[in-house]
Amino acid sequence: MKTSAAAPARPLTASRSRLRRLAVVGLVAPVVALAACSGESAVTADPTAPGGTGQAATSAPATSATTSATSTGTDTVPVDKPVSTAINATIKDPDLGHTITASRIVRHFSWPSEQPVGAKSFEIVGVWVTFSAGSRYSASLDPSMLSLVATDPSQKVGPTTEFSKRWGATPLKTAKRAQRTGGWVFFKVNRGTSNALSLAFNRPAYQVSTTDKNIGAKTFTVVLTK
Repeated sequence: MKTSAAAPARPLTASRSRLRRLAVVGLVAPVVALAACSGESAVTADPTAPGGTGQAATSAPATSATTSATSTGTDTVPVDKPVSTAINATIKDPDLGHTITASRIVRHFSWPSEQPVGAKSFEIVGVWVTFSAGSRYSASLDPSMLSLVATDPSQKVGPTTEFSKRWGATPLKTAKRAQRTGGWVFFKVNRGTSNALSLAFNRPAYQVSTTDKNIGAKTFTVVLTK
């Protein structure tokens, strides 16, 4: 197979990008151009890219656990008791070669004391996720592409970064071509959300710059807890 040097991902022209976005209803990310070899066989990782990184420890970040409730005037603020569960949930994207693995979920993270309003309305959920980006295309994996899906009440929420520096947690970082990263992703779900949770990978649409091949937007989902 004849290959050419991998070109970095680049956006389409303004007019084509607009058409691509209109074709994929509801996507936030624009269509991105990808580089691949002319024969579409697997190519090696960009030798100039940093080496993949990973976090071996997947234990829950340290939190204060209590089942009591604090009172501020007439309002009672719930104080959560974190519950950590080991899981094994994997999403594979056969088109891009990505693998996303969730290995631990923590429900009921303790809210910061200075946020009583949030504590009354929402529950903090943390998921340890490992990104393994494919080597075939210059397509990255980013935490913003993930969603937490709940069934009761029905919700699909994106990750929040406001807790990334709390509890000594290692936040999940972007994995570029052929890289591996691992860390925590935090979500806020409605208080009283049931145990049934799933993780969704919302892949945007791409166009391969060397072959003009289109890779459509798609959502992959895996069950975390039932």
